[in-house]
Amino acid sequence: SIYTRTTDPFNPARVGEILRLVELGPDLAEAQRGEVRVMLSSYADIFALAVSEVTPVEGAVYAPKIPEDVKFSTKIHQRPLTQPQAVYLHQQVDILTEAGIIRPIHPRDVKCVSP
Repeated sequence: SIYTRTTDPFNPARVGEILRLVELGPDLAEAQRGEVRVMLSSYADIFALAVSEVTPVEGAVYAPKIPEDVKFSTKIHQRPLTQPQAVYLHQQVDILTEAGIIRPIHPRDVKCVSP
């Protein structure tokens, strides 16, 4: 597996995938391209190849201080999604949920909807 950021960040397959995904502009000479590839390889531990490889920052929690008596709009102003859009959106929500980035809540707990 190439998703080894936390267990083996310099796994050759992982480094190869990082190098494949990073696009280098045509304005670099071949020697410069080599230098950039070496640098990217040496910093492979900072790249996340999937959202599940993103590590949380300790103490970084979003906690807005909104007074209890404030009322926000909870009306959703959105056109219905097409079937392909809905499938894609649900897949992305599942990925973010599995990675622990978002969590499901009951609709009654929604306090604000952003347009």
